[in-house]
Amino acid sequence: MKTSMSKKQIGLAVACALTLGFAASAARAQNFGPNDQRELWTDSPKAQIWKNGYGECWHSAFGPPPGYNECNPAPLAQYVPPPAPVVVPPPAPAPVYVAPPVQPAPMELPRKKDRN
Repeated sequence: MKTSMSKKQIGLAVACALTLGFAASAARAQNFGPNDQRELWTDSPKAQIWKNGYGECWHSAFGPPPGYNECNPAPLAQYVPPPAPVVVPPPAPAPVYVAPPVQPAPMELPRKKDRN
């Protein structure tokens, strides 16, 4: 009995070996270290937080918007100072008309008497 492989079987064996090698390397690339060193971690089953190795948050463009968490903090009410009171200057006093002083009529002086 002859136990040799044909070219078709060799190609199939190589393809399977490559596929299994890629799958094994992808499984090995996962980081199972502490939570603060992972790139993907969760606080609870509902809230999923994605961070890179530098601690920056990543967001998915799909699905519902995330709830409030470390990467999406709840909005805080901002203090808005009350408006400054409007100071309305008092109205200018009405102009007062002052009549000019009355000039007395020139008095006629009595005529001088002549010596004549």
